[in-house]
Amino acid sequence: MNLLLIPFKRIPILLYFLAFQCATFAQETIVIFAINDPHSEIENFAKIKPLIDAEKAKNQKVYFVAGGDLFSGNPIVDYHQNKGYPMIDMLNKTGLDVSVIGNHEFDYGQAILNDRLEQANFPFICDNVSGGTGKLGDIQGSTIITKDDFSIAFVGVVETGSPGGYPLTHPKKIQGLSFTEGLDSFENYKDLKVNDNVDLIVALTHYGSYKDEEILETYNFVDLVIGGHNNQEYGVAHANGYKVMSGVNLEKISKTTLTVTNKQITNFEFELINLSNSNLALDNALAEDIDGYFNNPSFYTNIGSSVSTLTKTSTGCFYTDALQVISDSDMVIQNFGGIRDKIYEGIITPFSIYSIDPFGNGFDTYTMSVTALRNFLNEYPSSFSYSLDTSFKVSKNQNNEFIFFKDDILLQDSSQITLSLNDYISSVYPNLFPTTPSYSFPLTTADYLIEYLTNHTDQPIDYLNCNQRNNTLNINEIVQEPIIKIYPSYIEINSEEDNFSGEIYNITGQLIYRSVNSNKIDIQFLTNGIYLFKLNSRNGTQFKVQRFVK
Repeated sequence: MNLLLIPFKRIPILLYFLAFQCATFAQETIVIFAINDPHSEIENFAKIKPLIDAEKAKNQKVYFVAGGDLFSGNPIVDYHQNKGYPMIDMLNKTGLDVSVIGNHEFDYGQAILNDRLEQANFPFICDNVSGGTGKLGDIQGSTIITKDDFSIAFVGVVETGSPGGYPLTHPKKIQGLSFTEGLDSFENYKDLKVNDNVDLIVALTHYGSYKDEEILETYNFVDLVIGGHNNQEYGVAHANGYKVMSGVNLEKISKTTLTVTNKQITNFEFELINLSNSNLALDNALAEDIDGYFNNPSFYTNIGSSVSTLTKTSTGCFYTDALQVISDSDMVIQNFGGIRDKIYEGIITPFSIYSIDPFGNGFDTYTMSVTALRNFLNEYPSSFSYSLDTSFKVSKNQNNEFIFFKDDILLQDSSQITLSLNDYISSVYPNLFPTTPSYSFPLTTADYLIEYLTNHTDQPIDYLNCNQRNNTLNINEIVQEPIIKIYPSYIEINSEEDNFSGEIYNITGQLIYRSVNSNKIDIQFLTNGIYLFKLNSRNGTQFKVQRFVK
């Protein structure tokens, strides 16, 4: 079209029309870097910052977000004088835009969490929590972040998979807080694009991959779900949008590049960047800061040694043996879920123990009847290790019922015994224990493990064959429970393997879902029918298949 041939008075109308067309069909390129479940690992932030800075030099519409569980896992962070601060420091210096609250954000307690929220230069969001005080009491369900005139609304929810509908953390740490089903939160945000003129709606969740899928299936206005909680790695399309998860322990960071046209994603590119790559650029100033945090000699003193590298089961044997000596109880129990690492061959340090037991759990002794102990052993839904006093024995009668002996004498149901365990177990299942412990130890379970090793430095530990010891057994051997437990809403896996996968197939053999290293698999998303569940070991060898009906 030759503008010179158009009457002058018509030119403004034409220009308006052309501008409208350009605005309608304008394309934007958006980059979102994401991490989830770093669990206090901070070493790779010196590689993350150059990645993000390089992208920002090319594009102003670059976002950096986190899918929760920032804390609990690395003693350098978890046992810093200001618990968790090194993680906040790293996120501030790398320019995090927003994080959802994960279940492990509550592990330090609400007072410390509030301190970390105050120090963060970015907002924490979570729509399905209420009842807090301080910064936690002011927590918002969403936030809108605008960069170069492009706005993204982030909506946050946390999982509520613990008994009673709470996040998976110590119940004492969330007293006074209320939680709702996260899926219901999104109904409140369906009009954001119109009412708040946002370009994209992103669910930033600590919810698990199945629930993330359910968000997209239920709410077609959600463009993208960036998730966490079950530590998977993917960037995939869904009929209604896209979903992303980036692994665990800050081993990787995801880079999602979006083309957005008229508030719709028209192209999706996903890259998972392995931060162990030695060719990645390093921010020297940040690397020095990280080295400074690790420069804590007290963490690396020699407090003991192990003749071999142990499995988590064998580590559990050592754990309960040590606490049995500390408590002098008839029986000591430890849940496998509370053992987060294993003992490695060679020197044992406080850092080793805090890595195994990072949660700061208390340690209690209960005086209870034989009947109460039997009920606990029958009803406790997870696998655990236990140690026994040399005078105390556990067996089963011909009816497959637990029976107990003291000095080889059969104990009657009313007989009293002493049981010691961490206060997480008793808090999660209070109906299985007396109202109050007979004794609460002043230190944490980790501190007592360190105390035990310090007092036995001349005795290297050897637990390769711990299940054959007379006073240390794995409860699975006595209960004879299967490695797989299938409940109406989830599958529980009690595996000694460090790396395993669980696969769900329909009756025709079609793979429905695959989970990696998850001890609890939500199956609420399945429709009614017959399914096969296959458990695979570290090398991919099938070692368990079980049919179930939903």
